[in-house]
Amino acid sequence: MILIPERRAKPVSKIKTIVLSCTLVAVLGGPLFGQQKKTTNLYVGPNGSDKNPGTLSAPFKTIEAARDHVRALKKSHRLPAGGLNVIIKSGDYIMPTGLKFDKQDSGTPSSPVSYIAEKGAKVNLIAGKVLNSALLKPLSTTAARRVYPGVDRTNLVEIDLRGLNLVNASRFAPANCFSDSWHIIDFFANDKRQPLSQWPNPQENIRNNNDPGWVTCNGSQGNKTFYYGPGGKPEDGEYVNELDLDGSGRSARWASAIGDGYEIWLKGFWRVPWEPFTIKVGNISTKENTITLADEPDGGMGSKYSPVANKEPLWRTGLGKEKWRAINLLEEIDYPGEWALDVKDQKIYFYAPSDPRALRLMIADSDEPVIQLTEASNIRFIGLNISGTRANGVEFINSSQNIIAACTISNVGSDGIVLKGGKNNLVQSNDIFETGGAGLVVANSGDRKSLEPSGVVLTNNHIYQIAKLAFKEAIQLANSVAIKVSHNLMHDMPKSAVRTDMVNNCLFEYNEVHNIAMGESDNGAFYNYGGWSTYGNVYRYNFVHHINRSNGFYCDDGDSGDRFYNNIVYDAIDAIKFGGGHHNIAENNLFIRCKDQGVDDRGISRNYRLGTHYEARLLEMKPFEEPWKSYGKKLKAEYGLKANLWSDILRAAWHPEYPNGCALVDNVSVQCGPYLKPKHGEVTISGNLELPSVKDAAFYNLSMLDLRTDNPEVIKKIPKLNSILPATGLRKDSYRTTVPSKSETGGLENRGKAGNAWDEDQLVK
Repeated sequence: MILIPERRAKPVSKIKTIVLSCTLVAVLGGPLFGQQKKTTNLYVGPNGSDKNPGTLSAPFKTIEAARDHVRALKKSHRLPAGGLNVIIKSGDYIMPTGLKFDKQDSGTPSSPVSYIAEKGAKVNLIAGKVLNSALLKPLSTTAARRVYPGVDRTNLVEIDLRGLNLVNASRFAPANCFSDSWHIIDFFANDKRQPLSQWPNPQENIRNNNDPGWVTCNGSQGNKTFYYGPGGKPEDGEYVNELDLDGSGRSARWASAIGDGYEIWLKGFWRVPWEPFTIKVGNISTKENTITLADEPDGGMGSKYSPVANKEPLWRTGLGKEKWRAINLLEEIDYPGEWALDVKDQKIYFYAPSDPRALRLMIADSDEPVIQLTEASNIRFIGLNISGTRANGVEFINSSQNIIAACTISNVGSDGIVLKGGKNNLVQSNDIFETGGAGLVVANSGDRKSLEPSGVVLTNNHIYQIAKLAFKEAIQLANSVAIKVSHNLMHDMPKSAVRTDMVNNCLFEYNEVHNIAMGESDNGAFYNYGGWSTYGNVYRYNFVHHINRSNGFYCDDGDSGDRFYNNIVYDAIDAIKFGGGHHNIAENNLFIRCKDQGVDDRGISRNYRLGTHYEARLLEMKPFEEPWKSYGKKLKAEYGLKANLWSDILRAAWHPEYPNGCALVDNVSVQCGPYLKPKHGEVTISGNLELPSVKDAAFYNLSMLDLRTDNPEVIKKIPKLNSILPATGLRKDSYRTTVPSKSETGGLENRGKAGNAWDEDQLVK
């Protein structure tokens, strides 16, 4: 069923969410979100007292006091019949250990407990530690000698951390090598995350030859050593010493710092272009132009696509395209806002963007979520600003029938909102940005073996500028059933927008994605993983555009049973890519200016066969017992499949290593590359309309992404095309009164260098 598009709000200069009035208004129909009876209000304000009764004229001072009052009401069996609203007044609420809720804090379906920002209020829940300006000192003589040449050292200050009882400042990491985690404190000025120092700077493009913020290796010397200048043998023939190109003596300065006992860490794509590892530097040789890491990168040094130079220990010659950057060193602080943590001397060095004593400086050291629910239900959080922790912003653990809406989650060290277990939770109209990790994570919701649905809804959320510390996606779904993901806007992140791992019967519709994969390659706007048991997921009415570094829809590593229709993909590498799985079907989609779209048979060379984990994962579902037995018959009828689910897939003669049952049918491609069909497998590619140029498609205004058309051939393939686009992305609702325009979010152009051939899914062709 297609939703009726709402009228768009006029463009505004600022993304904004508005809080509901004190009485919570229902959002969605159904038993979970029905109309409420009259509610009772409690009040919290920064000028209150926890000895007060929590009335409008005598509010509590802390949210914890209001929570404890709710607990007392429940113990006396006096929870109001229509529910209870804790209305929070404007102000900063500092809570280093976060807010914790459990069973005793639960409401009921008819009497929910809601924590709501007062109408028009700015309520900030902060888990950080605010610093006294007296801690700011001029640089010591030793530190001043290490400052980047040309930078006025008087612009930098140092903060002695000893005596602050910080937990996460004594080491950069617990090991010499790590991947997608983060371990140190975070640092903020006036509620904005300050950039950890790095070289090259985020927007710096050395010789206009690399991705901004990265340089490349010049070949490998050993399993832990690479060349940064002449001496290597990179296949791209590049021998320039980028490290010392600016004349600042960078390699010598770094080597001196290491000699004095200071740490230097490099973050790099040492082996594959989709998984960076951060590794401590062991040694720098300015004579040989080499950097030796303290630990071997996972899988060995050098791209896995380059020739093997040695097997024991394993290392490869390298392609000369392995990109890396240095992070967290005083020697590279060279612009306002940058900072570094000195674990040896226990100091922060900071190049303040303005008078540092006029800034509110804050450290995030807490390992606790700002809000955490454990086995709690029928609790609602509306209109709150959540920030200042190293951990997740909001975390629901085995909690059900809860709502988080109209909240802003930013400046957190890990993920924005995490739902682990539980069912029937609603995440609606939140703004999530400046996270260290992912935006939204849902795991273990519903039950795959019984196909019990999760009832989780993720809708109308704006997720952008995320994964600042660990490369993650906007939305991650894992081991779950029947999650609805709709009307979300996702852009500006290092990886995919949405990743699914081992999910079934999920619905993705009316989402908008642009400018993703800014940090790595080999991914998709919607990236799906899991093998032969991932059937039943539907992708429809999604708009993916300006992702020239990524694929549109990518079913990788044998992911199977997904259906794609009435989606739009503009300016991608592969508009759609089926990587060796079964029964992935794309029909009546629109592809514009993509390099190609197709199906491959990688399962042959990569052993997607019986006797592997592909078979084991499907058998784990007990496919010949109910409900999977009937589920297979239902899918076969709905998808029009020839094969029997699940007996054929588990039969060697059917060749499950082939992409059997995949289809690209009745799609429209405009100024795209070819439809790619594999040599093996029962694959259907037919009825697709291929238009050689954008002019032939007769779009109303491509530059402004108005893809409506009166072209009868296009409309015949996609009859509802002209109504799809106005309904995609964010929309106004009870929580979100305005939506940003595409120009405001930077959605009218690419902001990253286009994808290149050093990419697994391209090399496999």
